[in-house]
Amino acid sequence: MMKLNVSIDKFTMEYKDVSHGAFLRLYMMIMVTMGYKVKMKYGYEGALYVYELHIKKDEKVYMHIYYRNFNEITGHMYTLRIETRPEHYAHFSEILEFIRKRAKRINFVSCDVAYDIPTKLENVVVIPIDARRKMSHCETTRYFGEGYQRKQNGYCRIYDKRLELFRNKGIYLENDLSRIEVVYKPDEKIELKDIERHSPKQNKQYFAAVIIDWQALEKKEVERVINLRDGKDMYTQYIRRAIKKPLANQYRVDFDELAGAVWKQLIDEPCSMVLGVA
Repeated sequence: MMKLNVSIDKFTMEYKDVSHGAFLRLYMMIMVTMGYKVKMKYGYEGALYVYELHIKKDEKVYMHIYYRNFNEITGHMYTLRIETRPEHYAHFSEILEFIRKRAKRINFVSCDVAYDIPTKLENVVVIPIDARRKMSHCETTRYFGEGYQRKQNGYCRIYDKRLELFRNKGIYLENDLSRIEVVYKPDEKIELKDIERHSPKQNKQYFAAVIIDWQALEKKEVERVINLRDGKDMYTQYIRRAIKKPLANQYRVDFDELAGAVWKQLIDEPCSMVLGVA
């Protein structure tokens, strides 16, 4: 039985109705008393928020703060959004407490859900349920979604995690490791305190399988699987259904079951820190 590991990254949430005065006090607190490296951006073309604060505690620990969506054009109470890695929230408890006391509500926004598979990338086949999702490539990495859709629900990339760890961190793994990474961003507004009951349901977006035995497939099936895997031919819905049948005898990646089994465990730390119940 193949064992997959599930993790989350880029955990994003937002505070509703934070006053402009509170944001300015937060900014001064970060700049003057905390000693972090801070890069501020203000109202640049293409931005979604009026203010951006990019904070570094050190070279590895960071936090992004966004304040006042450009759609919020009246009043003085605006949205404040925070994004960082789940384990980094514990490093910014003073900031989180300050904002929590001044916001009316805290909503979950999104996170990346990663499925690590101990196999070569060539054995991983991901098929979008919606045939309109087009695949693109950068070196060996496969993408479903354009760059500007990076934070949209269902954006997906499939890549060689072993290679990525070696290139970016100098970490060498003896065994193969591939990753399927899908953005989870619910359409409905969900308060952070309730997100435990809303685990990702990503089977409705993608069918995924790991080829355990290529020789079990017929020659024509192998050709079609490779073409679909690499985005060379997305085929008709009829042929896509036919391709999925032999894949059912390989290893099916059940996103819903895998994420649902560990969802509470994955979100416990960042939710506890943000909600102040740690």
